[in-house]
Amino acid sequence: MAQDKKKKRRGKSSLARKLGTALAFLFIVSVVAGIGGAAFIYFTYAKDMPNIDSLKEYKPSLVTRIYDRNDLLIGEYYIEKRILVPLERIPLALRRATIGVEDTSFYKHHGLNIEGIIRAFIANMKAGHVVQGGSSITQQVAKLLFLTPERKLARKIKEAILSINIERMYTKNEILEIYLNHIYYGHGAYGVEAASQIYFGKNVTNLTLPEISILVGLPKAPSHYSPYNNMKKAKARQAHVLNRMVAIGAITPAQKMEAQKKEIRLAGRKKPQNKAPWFAEHVRRLLEKKYGATKLYRGGLTVRTTLDLALQKYARASAKAGIEKNDRRLGYRGPIGHVDIEAGETVEADKLNPRINKRGHKIDIYKPGSILKGIVLDVEKKKVTVGFEDNKGVIPLKEMNWARTPNPRKNALWAAKIKDARKVLKPGDLIETRVLKGNISDDGSLPLTLYQVPIIQGALLAMVPKTGHVLAMVGGYDAERSKFNRAIQAKRQPGSSFKPVIYATAIEKGYTPASIIIDAPIIFDRAVTEFRGWKPMNFEEKFFGPTTIRTAVTHSRNVVTIKALDKIGVRPVINNARKLGITSKLEPNLSLALGASPVALVEMVTVYGTLANGGARAKPIFIKSVEDRNGVILEQNEPEIKQAISPSVAYLMTNIMTGVVKEGTARSLKLKNPIAGKTGTTNNNIDAWFVGFTPDIVCGVWVGRDDNKPMGKRETGSRAAIPIWKGFMKKTLEGMPVVDFKPPEDILFVKIDKKSGLLTKSSGKDSFFEAFIDGTEPTTFVNETQPDELGAQEDLGEL
Repeated sequence: MAQDKKKKRRGKSSLARKLGTALAFLFIVSVVAGIGGAAFIYFTYAKDMPNIDSLKEYKPSLVTRIYDRNDLLIGEYYIEKRILVPLERIPLALRRATIGVEDTSFYKHHGLNIEGIIRAFIANMKAGHVVQGGSSITQQVAKLLFLTPERKLARKIKEAILSINIERMYTKNEILEIYLNHIYYGHGAYGVEAASQIYFGKNVTNLTLPEISILVGLPKAPSHYSPYNNMKKAKARQAHVLNRMVAIGAITPAQKMEAQKKEIRLAGRKKPQNKAPWFAEHVRRLLEKKYGATKLYRGGLTVRTTLDLALQKYARASAKAGIEKNDRRLGYRGPIGHVDIEAGETVEADKLNPRINKRGHKIDIYKPGSILKGIVLDVEKKKVTVGFEDNKGVIPLKEMNWARTPNPRKNALWAAKIKDARKVLKPGDLIETRVLKGNISDDGSLPLTLYQVPIIQGALLAMVPKTGHVLAMVGGYDAERSKFNRAIQAKRQPGSSFKPVIYATAIEKGYTPASIIIDAPIIFDRAVTEFRGWKPMNFEEKFFGPTTIRTAVTHSRNVVTIKALDKIGVRPVINNARKLGITSKLEPNLSLALGASPVALVEMVTVYGTLANGGARAKPIFIKSVEDRNGVILEQNEPEIKQAISPSVAYLMTNIMTGVVKEGTARSLKLKNPIAGKTGTTNNNIDAWFVGFTPDIVCGVWVGRDDNKPMGKRETGSRAAIPIWKGFMKKTLEGMPVVDFKPPEDILFVKIDKKSGLLTKSSGKDSFFEAFIDGTEPTTFVNETQPDELGAQEDLGEL
């Protein structure tokens, strides 16, 4: 029996050995098969794997930023708003929080967080759907930079292989830096720096623990956990982040409690401000043409421009106010609609004044300066009550006394102001208003002014004559309504503002400011000219007899200018125009004297800048320098100066134009600084101009309509353009030293008689000191010449 038991034990032992051997064999086979399978999978997918060497030169899409000449931000261009920041500038708490939430064993694993994958698998199985992701930070980097977001097994295998390879080639800190700069945090923010600015209005280095814990919770579902969209959900997610930070020892429970109690103050979803829309758009066009769209929108260029944002603010305010004032002189074009209040008709609030703009930003519709549509609730003689969605306002009569019925045949200059609001509006009228600054009335009504979108447009461009640096540019009334840049793109007739080109040429040909040309009727009967039978007239529709060139410029005499052009020739004037800065096509005929050939405002400003700069033309410059993302200078623009006309001729023309400001068509300018300039008005008051300058700044203003229709009677350069120019220059010149125009050495001043242009010994009002190029001054005294001989001077200087 004992022997049988022994046999049984030996049998069992033998069976166990055989089973162990079999299991060992199976294990070895499994391992070999596993290794073989893994090798097969690796080599199958590795051959099509992206090259991770590109991470060495990590170049994500970055924001291109445009700055003014004082390094103030003008605007940004980007596809993804991302601002790179090195890891050392990212707070340690933010780094640890990210690791605690996204990948606890980040610094321990070699690319794959096995523990996280198992934990996520269990959690997802329990929930019945995906509630956790098991991807490591390295896997997320691999997916974001090298793979598509598709959910397929092949993609997951590639992701795992890439992660292992990335970990072999790069340090943990390099991987973490890439992740924190690349991940999406919502509302257009890519990376922690852009996110900190969008959510909290500060750099990432200045974030507090409560802010960090809000930010770190966003990548999982940026829209869902956005504090802008739902603060309650954002706070719940914040609690999870803080709990994870406590779990990994990054903060204490007390710090967690303190952070949860803190109120989260957001920067606000502000509409991205482009403080110089027409200028920035012009710069954008130049950049895209030279560097291409990819480099512009993804290259992270740093663009330093010539613009001065402070002056741009003055220019925009002055242009806007001036255009509105010009438009109001045309009268009120009436309500934009009407509803029958008594019948219970209404207008949907969102259609009247949307509180969310196209970019999803909230709008404070009742802040001063806002344009609001409203329904007239009540009209009295001296005021109008207007209703809005959840508010009301009052327009006093003084804020709508301009609202007469348009009548283009009447001279708006003398039109009477409206004295009864009931003649303009009635209850139910749908109108536009602007909220004014000031106190809200006792009944809570907003202070309002009647508003209408102007049909008048305008443009302003200011430049430094010595360098060509463009300091300010306004291309129209409202860039949101029209992106068309009337300072650069529009070609309009310059009218009399072109006359300095003609007279500068005449002075080159030997004329002087005192040369006499007879202002008298003339009829062109030349068979060879298209002007046969033309009888030109002055603006005043009368003639003034013997007229000096100074007087002709000061009072903008057309007939004298036409005669001067006829004598010196059209071709020399066109040649000089090209030298001075005109690039547009000029018709080679006598219509040049009236400024009939369309040109751009920037061209006219260049011409006048050349005169201000002693005859040296400076090419307009908008961009000073462009740097790439690494600070390498791609372009640097220095002033391009070319002598166009002699300093003496430029000075004489400038000196003559100071008379336009002192006693001519620009005499409404009352500024302490010496100013030279010229107005321009075209037929039927279609275009109004004023271009003027000091030794340090030149500025041009154009006003008109896009449809080329008349602006109204007496809407001249003096009335329509000068107020805009003055509003801008008055603010610009504040605090600047008063500098006079310095004459060249060959300029001398001689006392002459105003009417005859001859020498005089008189000290009365009929005499003054005129400027001449040495050797061209008159040699005859006025009392030595018979009155009927004065006309002979018309031929002075004719070659």
